[in-house]
Amino acid sequence: MLRNKVTEELTIVSVKPTSIRFIVSLIFIHILFTLTVNLVLFANGTLSVIAKSTNGWINEMLAANLFGLVLEVVIFLCIIAKLSPKDLGLTKNKLLAGLFGTLLFWLAINIVDLGMTLLTHSSLTFNNDIFTNPNVVFGEFLGQIFGNALLEEVLFRGFLLVQIYLLLKKVYNNTSRIGYAMLISQSIFAAIHIPNRILSGLVGMDFVYDFIVLVILGVIFSLLYVLTKNLFFVIGVHSLMNVQIMFWNSSFTNTATLICVLLLTCLLICFKKKESRAEIDGFESSLAKPYPHTSEERSQGFAKLNRWIRRIF
Repeated sequence: MLRNKVTEELTIVSVKPTSIRFIVSLIFIHILFTLTVNLVLFANGTLSVIAKSTNGWINEMLAANLFGLVLEVVIFLCIIAKLSPKDLGLTKNKLLAGLFGTLLFWLAINIVDLGMTLLTHSSLTFNNDIFTNPNVVFGEFLGQIFGNALLEEVLFRGFLLVQIYLLLKKVYNNTSRIGYAMLISQSIFAAIHIPNRILSGLVGMDFVYDFIVLVILGVIFSLLYVLTKNLFFVIGVHSLMNVQIMFWNSSFTNTATLICVLLLTCLLICFKKKESRAEIDGFESSLAKPYPHTSEERSQGFAKLNRWIRRIF
């Protein structure tokens, strides 16, 4: 009973806690999955048959990760570990907001990219691939939003981040607890990419740099999830960072995407601080009322104070 109460009040989102053996088992399963995909399925071109038969709408990335979703999410997490979609961050009533937020983020990338192109007087040409090769352009995006990005966000932000947070019960400072959970879970996220990077030929400082970038990106996605509590939105942002669908050809696309995600994160942090400040002001104003308060008012005031203290500390 106490554990359930702690989960409801303190966690990033309200979920069912699971045991460490399920966490370790999932990491092991995902390592085996990524090795199988990279060393067997992709190397032998096994999934290229699906890509050719669907004219690229279902590419190899989507096919492989759909298999991963069934194996790791449906079979292991939902059936064996007995977790619901809500426990993994997939809350149905947040889908529409997540889709709308993704659309706004996509428009922001295009607008920032256009602004940078015009300010530098660079050449601007329309991206004809959107109409001439929609199967390739949108097939790659579908491979992310229903495949790679979806699987990674469910595993590493929806599940691993929150479950590691719950395990860190001895860290009483809530901000530190979230920070440690982010660092641990996203280091695992980056480490699982190591076999893929080795196969890609990354060595030396390029390998170290790539690992650090992956940790930072994982932390950014984690922050977006903690701040918005909407995993669908984070899946959309992750997808657009991996595959940009642009109206025009530009050399500033990656820079524009990075600017947008960093600006979005900073704005959300500022909004969260303002929200916390408003709660404090509301509590202080309630204390300024002539005493004695009613028992109900005192209970509400202490409840607000308790929520604020737990959020900050």
